Amino acid sequence: MGPGGTWSGRAPVTARRCCPERTANWRPGGSATLAEERSAARRPADPAAIWSGHWWCTPVHSRLAATTRALPGLGAVGLALVEDGSDWTKARCQPVSPRPAARACEITGPDDWAQLAARYPLDVTRSRRHDWWRVTGWTGTWLIPDYTAVAADYDAIHLTVLGYLTTAGRDLPAGDARTMLAGWDPDTTYWLTDCLAPAGPATCWEQLDDHPVRWIRAADG
Repeated sequence: MGPGGTWSGRAPVTARRCCPERTANWRPGGSATLAEERSAARRPADPAAIWSGHWWCTPVHSRLAATTRALPGLGAVGLALVEDGSDWTKARCQPVSPRPAARACEITGPDDWAQLAARYPLDVTRSRRHDWWRVTGWTGTWLIPDYTAVAADYDAIHLTVLGYLTTAGRDLPAGDARTMLAGWDPDTTYWLTDCLAPAGPATCWEQLDDHPVRWIRAADG
C-alpha cells in the first residue's frame, strides 16, 4: 500500500502522538502482554502438551488503527485478504491519509520481520510455545516485536502481500531465539502513533453471496 489507504474502525485523529494506552499493552511491563505471559507460566513446559494459547503476533487487541489499500471495484483490500476470517458480512470503510512525514517500517520478506523482532525483542515464549511448536517444531525462545519500542522509531508497520506470502507461518532466526509472523493480514498497516486524517467520506460494503472475497458497494448509511 504505502502507509496510506482505507481503514475501517474508529475515527482517526490528525495529531501525531504516541498511543501509550494501546502500545503499552505490548511493552515489557505492559499490562496485557505481561499478564498473559505470567498466566501462561502455569501451562505445561512441554510444547507437545495438549494446550492452546495466543496465536497472533499482531497488536490487534491494542485497538491501534489498521489500514489497507483500496482498489477499484473492491474497496479496502482488507475486506478480502483476511488470514483468520469471521462471520461479519458488512463493513464501513473510512479513507484516511497519514501526515507527510510519517515513518513506515516495510515488511517485504522474512529478513525484515526477523530483524524487527531481533531489534525490538519481546519474549512471548510461554503464551505462544504450544501453538507455534505445532507449526514449526521449535522448542526454544519465541520473540515478537515490542510495538511500544518500535513506536519510538516508526509510526507504522506495513506488511506487503509479498511479505505475507514469503514470511507467514515460518520460524525465523532472531538472534538466539525465533520469531514468527502469525495472524497479520496481507497488505495491512498497523499505526503505532496517531497520525491519520480522514481523506474522504466513509463507504459501506456488503459481502456478496457469502463469498469471502466478493464485496460490493452498498448504500451508505
